[in-house]
Parts: sequence; C-alpha cells; structure tokens
Amino acid sequence: MLRTTFQVLAWTSILAIVIITDGPIGLRPVTHLPGSVERFFALLTVATLFTLAYPNRISFIGLSLVLAVFVLEFAQVASFGRHARLRDAGVKVLGVFAGLAVGYFLRAGIDLIRARFSGDPKALPKAANQS
Repeated sequence: MLRTTFQVLAWTSILAIVIITDGPIGLRPVTHLPGSVERFFALLTVATLFTLAYPNRISFIGLSLVLAVFVLEFAQVASFGRHARLRDAGVKVLGVFAGLAVGYFLRAGIDLIRARFSGDPKALPKAANQS
C-alpha cells in the first residue's frame, strides 16, 4: 500500500515537472525563492519519491532522471519564451542526486522500523540486533 502511494506520487510529480518545465510560462507556480532553489528541491522531491517507490532500482532511477533533466531542459529551446541553460540542468542534476540519497536513507529507515515492529529479530540488521 505504501509503495503504491509512492508510485502514484512519483509519477504525478514527474508529470507536474514536465508541464511546468515545458508548458506555458503562466502555469509555473510563483514562489519567492530563487529559481535555483526551486529547481533543486523540485528534482530532490521527484528523485526521493521515485526511490521510495522503486527501492531496488536506484541506479536506473538516477540515470533516467538525469537523462530526463537534459531532455526537458533542451526541449525548452522549442518553447516560446523559454531558454535552456546548462547551469539550470546542473542544479537539477544535483537535486536528483540529493533526492536519491534522501530516498535511500528514508527507505532504510522505513525497513528498519518495519523489521523492529514485526517481532522477528532475524529481520533486523545485525547492528540493530545487538541491543
């Protein structure tokens, strides 16, 4: 159930990124944060959600999201009133890598909590078993 929720949120978030990145400029949400901060946290969120949704495919997720960042960034060249910047793509890629790390550690925490409350001491990692 939890994984399905993360899957729906992950795919919804990437759809939102596509619409916001390459759609009409009027669809962009307005915040008072610098654009680089918005880009970083948007891709951090997407990568975190995908890592939680598909925990056994972190490398594939990372590669796919980095590729998507560059494809979407350069697709802006065809969009009226938009411009592609390598710097923007770099900030987004950093957000992807940060999101992969956050998702990995959140998943590890979720798995540890589940194992602890399952009542099965063999389900816990060795370090947690030594209490």
